[in-house]
Amino acid sequence: MDRRHEGFFEGHDGLTLFFQIWESAQARGTVLITHGQGEHSECYHRVVEHFKNDGWNFWGWDMRGHGRSEGKRGYAAEFEDYVRDYRVFLRQALNDPRVKQGPVVLLSHSMGALVQLKALIENPGLPVVAQVCSAPFLGLALPVPKWKVNAAHLMNNVYPQITMWNEIRNGDLTRDPDVIREFEQDVLRHDRISPGVFLGFEPAWDLVRSGASAIQTPTLFQLPEKDPVVDTRFGLSVFENLGSKEKVLKVYGDGARHEMYNDTHREAVLHDLKTFLNSFLEA
Repeated sequence: MDRRHEGFFEGHDGLTLFFQIWESAQARGTVLITHGQGEHSECYHRVVEHFKNDGWNFWGWDMRGHGRSEGKRGYAAEFEDYVRDYRVFLRQALNDPRVKQGPVVLLSHSMGALVQLKALIENPGLPVVAQVCSAPFLGLALPVPKWKVNAAHLMNNVYPQITMWNEIRNGDLTRDPDVIREFEQDVLRHDRISPGVFLGFEPAWDLVRSGASAIQTPTLFQLPEKDPVVDTRFGLSVFENLGSKEKVLKVYGDGARHEMYNDTHREAVLHDLKTFLNSFLEA
């Protein structure tokens, strides 16, 4: 990328949130990135680098309690706080003259995809030409024991600002030892989650699973065949029910992990992403 900018904006309740822009001199369109739980916008540097000569600007933001945004690590009062902040980020980006000049695509990963899909259902008519969802978080790979759900309810009532281990290991995210070392040394990554966010997943899943037909936006879903973090079956079901006339499904086997843009098979994943995105520059 030719230039990189960073700045801050106010979340829905005034919390200071971080964003960054990677600009290309030959850009004809914009990709808006929403990261997953525990990570941050800088984790998409491989995606940005892969598109350095392809005519796209990239905007990324850090959710509250993530990356360089304010807030206790992993804490939000409720999952809906992320969705409200996302709407603010979208308003800021979509009103920028640089973004208005060309097609806009939404790209998200895991919990970020749940935020994005929910926002698309609740805000029809967003001026975007397409969306991409990487390993969308639409259900957990392993069932949560009843006692953990009860404990989350209790802690949310007694000590809502507590954060707990999200039970995700780096080996669930990638098979690349160099990337695992990168994750281990990344002080901006974390493995925490608040009970309010955890308890907000179920209603968000229900809304997206039942309301997927309302999404008309052209869509690419990229899914690991056996994701160790999220349940791929729900991703396949939501994809099938999308109302989009143009939708592309890519499923990656051979042990693909959750963070496909950072896994050992990323060249194939990024190739598929490029094919999809660049079709909207040619339209």
